[in-house]
Amino acid sequence: MKKDRNDWNMAEQFKRALGWEVKKLFYRLYIPAGIFLGALVLIGLLPQDACDFLREHVFAAVALVNIGFVIAVLFGIIQPVVLLISPYGDQMHPVKGLGDLSEKACLLARVALGAALLAAVLLTGNLASVLMEKFATESMSWFHFNFTMGFCKMLVYAGAVMPLAILWIFLRRLGRHQERQYVRSVFWGVLLCEAVIRAAAELQLLHFAPGEEPPVWVMDGVWYLVMLGSAAVLFRRCLAQEQRPEKGSP
Repeated sequence: MKKDRNDWNMAEQFKRALGWEVKKLFYRLYIPAGIFLGALVLIGLLPQDACDFLREHVFAAVALVNIGFVIAVLFGIIQPVVLLISPYGDQMHPVKGLGDLSEKACLLARVALGAALLAAVLLTGNLASVLMEKFATESMSWFHFNFTMGFCKMLVYAGAVMPLAILWIFLRRLGRHQERQYVRSVFWGVLLCEAVIRAAAELQLLHFAPGEEPPVWVMDGVWYLVMLGSAAVLFRRCLAQEQRPEKGSP
């Protein structure tokens, strides 16, 4: 007899939701991801003499690959946001009533998958940056990928806090206006995240000994505490917004 939704624990629901989200993501991205990874492997296997020949005689092709890497990395960085918002983009998709799985498990699975995908994008983007150095000269450089913050901080910020902030504002506007306002949600979500970043930066400098800088581990700990706490609050607000009755519903 099939288990009822209420009989499943959170781990089982999360596992099932994550499996479903992985399948959807694979069928949506396997072609562009395959092209991107194939280009990385090909450049990695090329000897330096071949790279010099291509740069001198097929410059347009090298430039095209360079532009492709830039687009691929930018496209990958926004995927955590796309993963969270995309289920609500279809008029036929109900915001509530997600079958046998709870809203909490589904949202948690999408956040986890988005963070994992972002980690892969950051790592492969850095690899692409290193490989494109094979085409560089003293006077010319190509695609260079550099984190604006540390790798783990980037995962927390761009993989959890920002997507959840954008989703929360998106769901609020969807509930209030019955409209899918993507651009406004992204705009206000980014502003909200900037405010959280500023709050974390200010709290990092609070300490009891005036004139002395706190240890790095204390500053980083405060930053992670603020950002992870913000992500938890936004997560709960997104769930509450999903479960709130829409206007005009009986």
